[in-house]
This record gives sequence, C-alpha cells and structure tokens, in this order.
Amino acid sequence: MKTTIAKNNLTAAAGEHPLHKDVTVISVRGFIDTTTAPEFERTFQMVLGQKKFNIIINLKDVTYVSSAGWGIFVGEIKRIRVQKGNLFLVAMTPEVTDAYELLQFGTIIKSFPTELEALNKGFGKPKAKGAPGKAVVQVLEPAPVGQSQGSSSESVVSAAPTPAAPKKRSMFHVFLPWRWF
Repeated sequence: MKTTIAKNNLTAAAGEHPLHKDVTVISVRGFIDTTTAPEFERTFQMVLGQKKFNIIINLKDVTYVSSAGWGIFVGEIKRIRVQKGNLFLVAMTPEVTDAYELLQFGTIIKSFPTELEALNKGFGKPKAKGAPGKAVVQVLEPAPVGQSQGSSSESVVSAAPTPAAPKKRSMFHVFLPWRWF
C-alpha cells in the first residue's frame, strides 16, 4: 500500500514500513495548517479506515504544524489505542519540536528522533538483521575481595537497559484535559 496526496504546499504519503508490515508510515512534507490539514487528514483517515492502527508519522520535512494539525493527531489517539495500536511522531524539525514541547503533547503522543527508534522503543519491534542501532550495555563491577561471584572475578556484561531519570514536569501538566488519554 503506497498512497500519496499532494496539494496546497503539503505532500502526505502512506505506506507499510519495509521491515514491519503491521506498521504504517505516513511521511509528510510541507506544513500542516488550516489550509492543508484536510489533505493530511484524508491520508490519515484512509490509513485508519484500512484498520491500520500502528502508525509512525514522519515529520522530517515539515516546517510548521498549526493547532489544526495537532488536533488531527490528538483527535484520533484514543481510537487508535482502543484498537490496541499506537501513534508515534518521528524526526520533528526544531520548529515543530518547539510547538510540541510548548503544548506538552509529549504527555499524549511520544516522539522519537528516527523511525528505527519508534519501532524499537515504541512498538517494541526487534531490530532487523543488519539494521543499525545501539545496544545498551551495562558493566557491573566485580565484587569486593572476600565476596564470591563464582569462579571468576571479572566484570559481568549485561544487556539490561539502565532506568531513565524521571522527566521533570510542571504542576500545570496535571490540569491539561488531554492528559487522560
């Protein structure tokens, strides 16, 4: 499935992820405002109409998202999650990231720097063979002398990720109505 809509300074193309057929990628180019939002929404609704609920929206070529654009994402997130799917934004430009952070949309929709990270961290998909990525390695120190660690006192390497520090949030985020999605 590959669909492209181009009109009014916006191009939106939807297709299956090449490595994960159950994930749909919508690549957007241009800007999403009140004049272009209907074209983007048409593509988005077409994907949802095909019962595709694992979605990555690639915004690397988007320079601006207005409230009309953000409303499309937020308006469908509950429906997507009820269907056991999820929606992730990837590769946002600094201008789009500023609005995303200012409006605290991170409490509703996660974003990732790349599609690969959205697949791995968001959907929990295993890395494809030969796909670039970083493995998280934690080195455990040897036990002090006198404590047994088995037959060797060398460092043990574990692939378990270290817990991330909690994100600081303002009191304001508690009162945001979209926090409950």
